[in-house]
Amino acid sequence: MKVLLINPSLRQATTGQYDEEVEKSRGVYMSLGLAYIAAVLEREGYEVKIIDCDVEENYKKKIEKIIGDFMPQVVGFYSMTWNYKLATKLVDKIKRIKPDIISVIGGPNVSCLPKESVEFGLFDFGVYGEGELTVVELFNKLAGKSDLAWDQILGLIFKKDGQIIINSPRPLIQDLDSIPFPARHLLPMDKYFDVFSRHRHFATILATRGCPFNCIFCDRKNRMGYNWRIRSAQNIAAEIRQVRNKYGIKEFMFFDDNLIVNKKQGLELCKELEKLDIIWECRNRVNLVDEELLRAMKKAGCYRIRFGFESGDNDILKVLKKGITVEESLATAELCKRIGIEVYGYFMIGSPTETPETIEKTINLALQIDPSFAIFSKTILIPGSELFGYGIQNGQIKSDYWRKYLLGEEINGAPAFSTPELPEELVDEYVKRADRRFYFRFKFILKKLLGIKSLGHLISQAKIGYALIFKTK
Repeated sequence: MKVLLINPSLRQATTGQYDEEVEKSRGVYMSLGLAYIAAVLEREGYEVKIIDCDVEENYKKKIEKIIGDFMPQVVGFYSMTWNYKLATKLVDKIKRIKPDIISVIGGPNVSCLPKESVEFGLFDFGVYGEGELTVVELFNKLAGKSDLAWDQILGLIFKKDGQIIINSPRPLIQDLDSIPFPARHLLPMDKYFDVFSRHRHFATILATRGCPFNCIFCDRKNRMGYNWRIRSAQNIAAEIRQVRNKYGIKEFMFFDDNLIVNKKQGLELCKELEKLDIIWECRNRVNLVDEELLRAMKKAGCYRIRFGFESGDNDILKVLKKGITVEESLATAELCKRIGIEVYGYFMIGSPTETPETIEKTINLALQIDPSFAIFSKTILIPGSELFGYGIQNGQIKSDYWRKYLLGEEINGAPAFSTPELPEELVDEYVKRADRRFYFRFKFILKKLLGIKSLGHLISQAKIGYALIFKTK
């Protein structure tokens, strides 16, 4: 059986908060989710192709050509909420070209809005939660290699007699080493980049799944669960060797929410990475690293850690259920700098109980930490998050908001948490003000100029800086 997988992203990572200029300038990451699905399907003997709309100049024509030449029996989509409408347009077009093609949709939007994801588009099936095992059972059923009934395939959504049936969720995969490495050979690896990376070409990688923390603004629990799981250090190192040897890539971004939750496992990973002659960055929490671990990370090639500092006010951090303090943020940032690890900071503006005074504290925290880069964003009501439920209870947003967004009846893909005292327009203005105060400092500009490696590097850095400061929606 032949399968075409499509990533309709068009640079979706910022959830619609930034103008197209920012989206184009910040970089493009490969769809690890689709690459994992492709890998398990290839292992089962299926022939797979992937189209990534993020890097194809004329993805519509390429889709038409592959449908005509490759003649896939199944087309699958990886959908976030912000690219769902494009997925529905593409599946509609594909169904007109090849009416008998079977269509499947998966990804975060399906996990957060399972019924709507299958209801609003010409999709025959939906896959929610971790998709690898569900997809294998679904495709084996479609290929006539399985006797499982449709309602026995955990994690599957299907249509029956005009009704949408959502099967029971599938248990999380505990042995992550059992999953094959992402099928990067199906993607144009030379087209992926990040404006903040040190090398022109780099690769993203996932070492873990799940998050044991309870931040109210996040929807991760719907996708990978609270149970944090990590691959063996040897398995992670083997994937890195494969990528390095095949593509010549020596810079990696661990795309995990938190690379290291368990210190012992973190130190084991660092020992393996130390052997590889690579550089890498990751995301982690300020209260999960200490001097011993940071020194081990530095020795293993870690040059940057991205931290979610979020707020400069401890009461706001408690409201967000972040589980950290401002004091921990300052101490960890100082420790990283002393050891020689670059700090990249995320900050949120417009959280519940926020006031102009607490916003000022957040901006001042960013100035005090002085990370290499700071991303200020408004606190948005993401589907599936606890904060979205809070917004419904308080009458700020209607429970069917995201349903209407998928239908195109709502157009704001980043609705901010707001109050009469801090309306969304004012929150947007505070975000712009934070960007300008941070990036328009002589100290910051001089540091960046001294760190420029080439004219191309200077241009890319200037473009993203300009876009962040002047083009934010």
